[in-house]
Formats: sequence, C-alpha cells, structure tokens
Amino acid sequence: MSDLTSLLKPKQREVFDAIRDAAAETGVPAFLVGGAVRDWLLGLPEIGDLDFVVEGNAIALAASLRQRHGGDVHAYPKFGTATWRFNGVAVDLAMARRESYPHPAALPVVEPSDLPTDLLRRDFTVNAMAMRLDDFALIDPLGGQDDLQRGVMRVIHGRSFVDDPTRMLRGARYAARFKFELDAETRAALNAGLPYVRALSGERMKYDLELIFEDREPEGALVLLREWGVFEAAGIPVPPADQLAHRFRQAREAVWAGEWPLESLNLSMRDLLHAIGWGALTYNIGQLGIARWVDWIPFEHHLRDALVDLGPLSTLAAASFRARRSRLSELLRGFSGLSLFLAYLFETNKLKRDALLCEWKDWRWVKPVTTGDDLRALGLPPGPAYGRILDRLRKAWLDDEVKSYAEEQTLLQKLIEAEGV
Repeated sequence: MSDLTSLLKPKQREVFDAIRDAAAETGVPAFLVGGAVRDWLLGLPEIGDLDFVVEGNAIALAASLRQRHGGDVHAYPKFGTATWRFNGVAVDLAMARRESYPHPAALPVVEPSDLPTDLLRRDFTVNAMAMRLDDFALIDPLGGQDDLQRGVMRVIHGRSFVDDPTRMLRGARYAARFKFELDAETRAALNAGLPYVRALSGERMKYDLELIFEDREPEGALVLLREWGVFEAAGIPVPPADQLAHRFRQAREAVWAGEWPLESLNLSMRDLLHAIGWGALTYNIGQLGIARWVDWIPFEHHLRDALVDLGPLSTLAAASFRARRSRLSELLRGFSGLSLFLAYLFETNKLKRDALLCEWKDWRWVKPVTTGDDLRALGLPPGPAYGRILDRLRKAWLDDEVKSYAEEQTLLQKLIEAEGV
C-alpha cells in the first residue's frame, strides 16, 4: 500500500506538513482522522478532505497556523473546532472530545477528551480510524480496517442513530459510494432511530442530503434511504427507486450534452447540483409533498420558489402543448428559469420538454419592435389598449404571422383602427 502522504496533492501536502510541524513544535498530539484514513486504506487514487484531531486546543493551533503561514481561520468555540483555509485548501481541526446528547436528534454537548474517546463518538467503524502525525502509525481500536475489507458498514453503538439520525444519510452515502452493506446490528440500530428523523432540524437534513447530491451518482444513496424507510419516517413521499435512478441519469445526460444554457441560471456548479437533487426528489410528487419539504428545509428563496412551481408545472397536461407557440409561451411565462430547467430535466413528455426549453431559450425574449412610446407618438391615449396591442404583436411574431418590421407595421395599423383611433 502506498504512503498516505504520497496521495496528497502538492497544496494538500503543504498544509499537512504545516500542521504536523506546528503540532510537534507546540507538543500537541495531533492525528489525521476519518475519511482520509479510510480512503487511503481502500486504495483510492487520491485523498479528499483532510480532518485533524488534536488532544488540546484546536482553535489555538489553527490561530498559530494562520500566524505562521497566513490564510483564514473560522473558529467554532462551542465545539472546540476550527477551519483553516490556506492556499486553496480548507482543513478542519477539532479538539478531541466526548459528546453527550440532551435528547434524540439534538446537537451534542461536548467536552475535552482524548483520541480513543473521540473515536468512540463517531458514526461507523470505517470512519473511526486515525493516523498519528509524528510517526504515521495507524490507530484502529474498533476494527474499521477489517470492516473495510469485508465491505461492511458497522455502527459503533446501538443508540447512534437515535442520538444523530443524520448518520443514516451519511451511512447511505458511504454504502452507495463503496458498495458496502449494513450489518444486522447496524440495521437494527437504524430502525430504532427512524422515529427521530423528523426531530432533525431542517438545516441538518438539508446539509447531509446536499452532500449526497454532490456525489457522482446520488441516486444510489437516495434509493437506499428510501429502502431503509428514512423518507417514510420523515412523512414525505419520494419517487419510486427506478424513477429516481432514471431522473438522475436523464439529468446527467442533459447537462453533459449542453442542452440547456446553464450560464443563464446564474448558479455555481455546487448550487446547480443541489437544485437538481431537490428537483429529482420533488417533481410530480404533488403539492402536499412539496409543501412538506418547503416547511421543513430552509431553502434559499429562488430554489424554494422553483420547487413550489414544480407542482403546477408537473400537472400541465401534455395535450396543452399541442398549441401555437404564443399559447405555449403564455402558459410558461410566469415560471422562473430554474423551475423550467428542473421540469425539463425530469419531464418524460417530449412535446412538453421541447416547449420548456424553447420558452427559456427563445420565446420569452421575443418582443415587438413597436414600443409604448411609438403608440403614444401615433396618438393612442395611454391605457389598457397599449398592453393589448403590444401583446398581440408579440404573439404575431411568435406564431410567424409577421416576419418583418413592415409586416408588423401593417398589423399595427389594423390593431389601432380596431381600437377606434
């Protein structure tokens, strides 16, 4: 097996060495923990996030790193943790701690402890391993390496999912990504935690679901959550497993093919992935189902509005789309670009999908050459007639009744005469 540090990118290695040196100089025992150790033991070609535990003051260590090397530090005193961002790399440094939960699904109360105790508070044995920074020794008190070799997700204690039901979401993400199975005791523990899913704050549910949406194939974890009864426990309907799988495949194909002008949505790639994930879960599940998500999850306004719009968008009858372009544009003009995009990804009717795309790419931006100022110059008194005339001219362009400025002027004269001017 390769040396873990050989898998780090140059900037990651620079940060790793800085933390190792700072810990050695200050005499603070420090360890690399969690996913980085797991992924190294799995033989993955590269390491993702770097998380460190120190038996001491992690916030003070982060502050000293900033003083020595620069970068930014964001501290979380309540939990004794800090994030150090340096040279494009963000790493978490945490105080080794003991956790207790005042009630199921609550945020934990923490107090300082040592590494063995810290590992016991984690979710699964495969994530409860550490590597000591001073000599690179592997620390695996719970048999995580054996579970990796067996392809098993094993919970550390029976109340794990009661204390923190978000561990179900993380478990589904890891199980789908690595093709692991839950062992019998872990499945029993998960069932015991299901009644507490709805006690989670919407922010915590949102955070872990959106991590799933960022995976290469999110459908795998979502299907597992559905099979495990997590969505049912939340009281929210989700599409069938085969439909979820189809939706994400269709979304990937559409995005890769460049079918939609994504730049027009003004979203980062991360926000786009989140929107696609929420759309896949909510399209055509009914207004009540969408309302339950919206009441629970603290969405940004633009995404919340788009998801709400998916209710009426999904119920527009396919027969309605056998109409003139002006009529189709009239049906769709009130919907945002994001809601049209999500409906386009997950709709199965080709006529409807074509109309959604055309509305956003072309029809919405069609305007007559004539303006309100032109109507005023022609002697038409301001009033409702302006809207009627301009709307009629726009429809004429959409439906190819006029194809030039001269033809628009001819139609305009007829419309003005019809208004009695």
